[in-house]
Amino acid sequence: MFFRQAQSDIPSIDLGFQAAQYERVQLQPAGRPAPALRERPAPAVKKLGSADLHWLPALADLLIDNVHHGASLGFLAPLSRYAALDYWHAVFARLGPRHHLWIACEDEQPSQLLGVAQLSMCPLANAHHRGEVQGLMVHSQSRGRGIASRLMSRLECAALAQGRTLLVLDTPAGSQAEAVYAHLGWQRAGEVPDYDASADGQLHSTARYYKRLQMP
Repeated sequence: MFFRQAQSDIPSIDLGFQAAQYERVQLQPAGRPAPALRERPAPAVKKLGSADLHWLPALADLLIDNVHHGASLGFLAPLSRYAALDYWHAVFARLGPRHHLWIACEDEQPSQLLGVAQLSMCPLANAHHRGEVQGLMVHSQSRGRGIASRLMSRLECAALAQGRTLLVLDTPAGSQAEAVYAHLGWQRAGEVPDYDASADGQLHSTARYYKRLQMP
């Protein structure tokens, strides 16, 4: 997952879906009452299956957007549409009991795709309690709305329902995403130097995070 660095020295943090979202309204002429702020509906989170192929173009656009904004997702920029579609076809081929995919969207239209998250269940006989968060992405124009929080909340509930009590993930060390994961209750386990290359080809360190899940 990748978040662009804020302009100030203080990182902006995705505060979660509990916070109300509001739209800007135009200033009204003097003497005329200003309209009330309109609360924006929270994005819907839905799980995709192998038959939901109509989402492929939007998913490819989301992946390209994230890579071109510097996300470390296994690709270098510029990312071709062919490569992006090929990646998502491979993801859809894995969907099933051990691999899950959720999207956040404004409505049922693929053009309104805002974010995505994947959960992979460890298949090893001695690790049926563990899962890994993969490919958490939020569109560059939709950040700061609690989308990552909504996706992670749904993902964690699904993991618990399948008896997974430990989740792990990787994220670039020193990225703004680290502050987001800390806010969501994840613990930093350590850092591996020069683990992989960012979208611009520069080697960077990767931080390993984990979270223990408990029934409410």
